[in-house]
Amino acid sequence: MELRCPKCGISSREIPFSGPFCIKCKPVNIKCPKRMEFIRCSKCGRVRLKGNWVKADESRLSEEVISKCKGEFIGGSYDFRKQEATFFVGDKNRMFPVKRRIKVSIVKNICQECSRKSGGYFEGIIQLRGPKGKVMKACRTIKKMLAKTTFITKEEAKKEGLDLYVGSSKAVVELLAELHLRAKMSKKLAGQKEGKRLYRTTFLIRL
Repeated sequence: MELRCPKCGISSREIPFSGPFCIKCKPVNIKCPKRMEFIRCSKCGRVRLKGNWVKADESRLSEEVISKCKGEFIGGSYDFRKQEATFFVGDKNRMFPVKRRIKVSIVKNICQECSRKSGGYFEGIIQLRGPKGKVMKACRTIKKMLAKTTFITKEEAKKEGLDLYVGSSKAVVELLAELHLRAKMSKKLAGQKEGKRLYRTTFLIRL
């Protein structure tokens, strides 16, 4: 029996139906937030997602927007210029787009790491000692690897080698283990925060 969609008038001979409606006009249950906000660091460009500062392009942020929406859809994407989400409903054989307006704003701020870096903050000092060639080679490797987990506030040339002032002592410890490097460690009290003692650690590496 031929059906006519009560909303658009199309025939069931032209398009699949779901109940009394054609699949395009079938009421779809999709719940979306009306507004969303992302915080982007104005220094490094990273975005705060789930408590962490991460590199995220529009594609990654689009995924985050869609993940906050629930309902009867197979997939979706978000257009930042149109401020519009497009969801795909139906089945694997035939899908149709359903659009929803979601206002997404991106607020600029400064992440803790960039704030510390600009303020000269450091928790550890790597002291590289040895022949100049070995020191420079080790320095390049260390800087490249530390860039993945922390930052270097200052690089200071010394008569006997090179000092690197690093934002995270923990990152240095992990680096030493990964590179199988031995270091003589010494700690110095740098102050207190919320009643907790803060130390700066010096890592002496002889090459």
